[in-house]
Amino acid sequence: MILGIVGSPRKKRLTDQLVSRALEGAEAAGGETQKVYLIDYEVKSYRENVKCCPDELSDLCEEADAIILGAPVYFGDINGLTKDFMDTVRIRNANGKYALGISIAGGTGKGLCSGIQSIYHFFYHRQMRGIDPTPVSRFNFDRALESLFESGKKLVDLSEEKKPFENLWDRIEYYERLDYMNYTFLDEIMLLAKYLIESSKSPKISEAKREYEMTMALINQGKRVDAAKHAVKAYDLLYF
Repeated sequence: MILGIVGSPRKKRLTDQLVSRALEGAEAAGGETQKVYLIDYEVKSYRENVKCCPDELSDLCEEADAIILGAPVYFGDINGLTKDFMDTVRIRNANGKYALGISIAGGTGKGLCSGIQSIYHFFYHRQMRGIDPTPVSRFNFDRALESLFESGKKLVDLSEEKKPFENLWDRIEYYERLDYMNYTFLDEIMLLAKYLIESSKSPKISEAKREYEMTMALINQGKRVDAAKHAVKAYDLLYF
């Protein structure tokens, strides 16, 4: 069973749509799926000697062959409800369990990469085998829906054979190879500028492209701090 977990307190909105699309991909590949909303459970912040995550929710995570976890981004990181879940859920058979994470930063899009990093840090520390990190903004939302359908299909195939990590080195090597794990603030704003350039119909598109290319040239010269102002300008030209 592929378990989809919606970390947003709002049902039927962007996070829900993204998780649902990945589950549709899993179903298309012949997988059994189930979706849950964290808002439907009494998930509490961690306190010593207190049961903070309901047994039913932990049991579902243990029974699942793979997990899809989607969370909205508030002020540069995933929301508190999802953090509380990650802090307190019990998954005793987590090692090697496949997982897919989705972060969605509405509005400006800022925080989509730091948000996805938080989810995959959770997967890393729980020894789960995360695949296809998917940071989403409204600028790449439709494309993300398409990629998540394929990721959901992939989860079904991968989860047929659990692949536990042999040791810490094995786990570090695996996560070092995943996309977005080493993204900085500059990398994130460049990603957003790229999405805007690809989707915008603004008359300022040519100017934004020049600023983007200048940023890349400076980065290649090792001048990342100098590059930042050009990256921000490329973003601002199309966002505002």
